Amino acid sequence: MKFFTNTELRDLIIAILVLALVFSFPDFNIFVVSLIIVFFSYFVHELGHKFVARKFGCLSTFKIWPAGILLGIMSMLFKLVGGWSIVFAAPGFVEIMPYSFGRWGFKVAKLGPKEIGIISLAGVGVNVLLSIIFRMFPGDIFRTLSDYNGFLALFNLLPIPPLDGSKIFLWRMWIWLFLIFITVLTIFVFKP
Repeated sequence: MKFFTNTELRDLIIAILVLALVFSFPDFNIFVVSLIIVFFSYFVHELGHKFVARKFGCLSTFKIWPAGILLGIMSMLFKLVGGWSIVFAAPGFVEIMPYSFGRWGFKVAKLGPKEIGIISLAGVGVNVLLSIIFRMFPGDIFRTLSDYNGFLALFNLLPIPPLDGSKIFLWRMWIWLFLIFITVLTIFVFKP
C-alpha cells in the first residue's frame, strides 16, 4: 500500500503552496525559497504524524482543511492591512482512524490520550528538532530554516483544538511546557 494516495499528494501540494504564499506575502521575491522551506518543514511534520499513527496500527490520511486555508489567507491579508506578522499555519491535517484494513477485514487499534499525544508529538517534535539542528549552523538559510520550523512548532503547540498542542497538553502537560520552552529558547534566545 502506498504511503500517500494521489488525493493526499494533491492536498499536500495545495497546503504547501498556500503556506508558502502566506509566509512569503507581501514579498513574492522570496516565494520560491519559502516554497522549498515550507515543503521540507511541513511535509516532514505531516510525515511524522502518519508514520507514528501507522506504527500504532491506525489508518492515517492527509486531508486539506478549507477553513484553515481561509484563515491562512485572512492572516496573510492582516499582514498587509494591520501590519501583523502572525500567520495561521494549518491548511491541512492528518486524519487518524483507529483501524487498519488487512486481508481478513480490519483491525481496531486502541487510541487513548497517550497514543493521541504521541502521534501529535511526532509532528511537532520533528519541527522542534529541526529548529534546534538548523540553529547550530551559521548563515541566513539555516537561520531561516530554523525560524520556519520553530514557528510551525510553536503554532502547532498552541493548546487549542484541533492543533497538536491541545492533544499533547491533555496527555502530558510537562512535555507540552518543555516543548514550548525549548522552541521559544531556540527561536528568540539562542543565536549561532
